[in-house]
Amino acid sequence: MALESEVKIKVLDEYIETLKQDLLFSMAERKLKSENTNSHTITRIKRELDKAAQERMRLSQIHHSNINNSMALTAASA
Repeated sequence: MALESEVKIKVLDEYIETLKQDLLFSMAERKLKSENTNSHTITRIKRELDKAAQERMRLSQIHHSNINNSMALTAASA
């Protein structure tokens, strides 16, 4: 379970980095064009980034909870 959540967290981290790059690119493109045509794209990317960050936090909490539980069980059985 812990390994599975580590893999999911790594995938989410990569996805978040991609979204950050897309957001920066879209914002720079919008600034160069001086148009509001990219505002929908920027809003969509921000929303996706927020969702991914929330999911990463949730998985991280679950992962750390599992590690703490494993450590507690190990200590209790020692």
